[in-house]
This record gives sequence, C-alpha cells and structure tokens, in this order.
Amino acid sequence: MGSQTVTQFTYLRLKPDVKPEDPNNEAGQQFLQVLRTAKLQSGYQNSSWGRTVEDPNNIVWVVDWADARGAARTNEIHKFQDTSTEMITFYVSLSPSLAETDLLTKNPVTELVGLAFPSDMTPDEQKKVHFDLIAFRTALLEKMDEHLRPVSWSMGHVSRPGTVDHANSPSGKALLHMLAVGWESVDAHKNAKETQVYWEVIKPLREKMLPPPKGLEMRHAKLTKI
Repeated sequence: MGSQTVTQFTYLRLKPDVKPEDPNNEAGQQFLQVLRTAKLQSGYQNSSWGRTVEDPNNIVWVVDWADARGAARTNEIHKFQDTSTEMITFYVSLSPSLAETDLLTKNPVTELVGLAFPSDMTPDEQKKVHFDLIAFRTALLEKMDEHLRPVSWSMGHVSRPGTVDHANSPSGKALLHMLAVGWESVDAHKNAKETQVYWEVIKPLREKMLPPPKGLEMRHAKLTKI
C-alpha cells in the first residue's frame, strides 16, 4: 500500500573538496557510490540528492522505502562529511507518497522544511494542526494566483524520531511535520510568501508553531536522481 511508504531524509555538510558533480573528482564519485549502495537494500524504491541553494556545501539525500523497515546506512558517509555540522536523518510518511514518482527531481527547486509543534498538544490541538496544514496546502495550490502557486506539494509527520528535543516547547520535546514543496524558483517561493493568501492561511499554524529545531531550518534544493 502506498500509505506505508516511508521517505528517509538525510542532511549533511560535505567537505569542500568532495565534488560529486565532477566525474574526475575521485572523492565525489566515491561519495555517489556510497549513496548508490542504498539501491541494493531490501525495500528500496527511489533516491535523489542535491546541494542546498542557501549553502552549496549542505547536502540533502532522499531515499524512498517500501515500508518503515527501510533505512539507508550512513556510516560510510562520515569520511566525506565536514564534521563541524552534525548529520541529521529522519523518516517521514509523506502524502502523497513520492516513492513511485520522480516528483522531487522534476521540481525546478524543492523547499524542504520541518515545522515543529509542542509534543504535549491535546488530541484536539493535534487535530487542528492537521486541518490547518491541509488548509495551508489547499490555499496555496488552489486559491493563490496561478503564476504564484507551487508546482507540487507533499507533506507528512516525522515518524522517526517521534519527537525531537526543543528548548521552546513546554514539554522540552517537539513533534515535526515535514513539507516538501516544489517551486519554479526560490524567488517564486519568496513572492508567494508575500501574498495575503499566504499570510492569512499560515497565521493559525504560526500561533502554535515553534522555531525550527537546529539543523532542520527551511532549505531549497535542486535534487538529482541517483
């Protein structure tokens, strides 16, 4: 079932001399080979990688798995990693699922953002956040002027880890909702954020939202199929 598919996101910072785009860069090609080993694992469906627009040394690696048992091994990545920044891995059940599509690699640029909410929300508060997220998606895809709309939208709650440490949360923990939104460009996203439609529909979410956890701040990436 499509609803069981899980997407693994890994954020890391590459050493400056690791250049996967350069066929003649030995370290870069070794890094890509490590990413390709995920294809040999049971349940593998799809994967992509890319540099972030905000900081090209920051990398996003995305792997789709048939179910929650899937997990790409990240141990061999460490030798290519700039260890001044911690590698972060998390798992999301996205809706709609990306597993059997090339959606991420077709997007001109993809916004990736983890929205944090207090872990001690009541069931009613959690339900409201869920409905507010759906309203957010609907408004941007259907009510915004056509030339400003996203080109794709997928979202879901982060299932592993179930919560993250968060100093601003009353419980000390936060739940995360992941958004993977395709845009024509970073500027197109910025322009959409300046519209009244955007401001009105995100307001209820911002009332409950916590600042993004360290390392999970919004980023944009152009992703390439592996």
